[in-house]
Amino acid sequence: MDVLRMTRRRHGDLTVVSLAGEVDVDNSGRMRTCLDESARARGSRLVVDLSGVTFIDTTGLGVLVRVRADLREREGSIALVAPGGQVLRRLRRTNLAPLFPIYATLSQALA
Repeated sequence: MDVLRMTRRRHGDLTVVSLAGEVDVDNSGRMRTCLDESARARGSRLVVDLSGVTFIDTTGLGVLVRVRADLREREGSIALVAPGGQVLRRLRRTNLAPLFPIYATLSQALA
């Protein structure tokens, strides 16, 4: 099992959370905690960089959807960086891709 690594940093008025490794039922709780802590304030703007994620299961996708709903209630926003591969295919197959602004690179998401 690949370990999930998470880093968080501010970029102007955005918080960027970068994930690397596998997101699955075993570590999605840690991911949820990290994203919740990053998006507490009203109007929070969050970018989740999934470019280092090699696998995401439905539990991880569910976390993204729940965080999106929580942010929308607090007038915040979430965008994803998913340059391709398994993560983007999974978002498209589950019809979740239209829910999120998705960028191919972090620099595009920050522009």
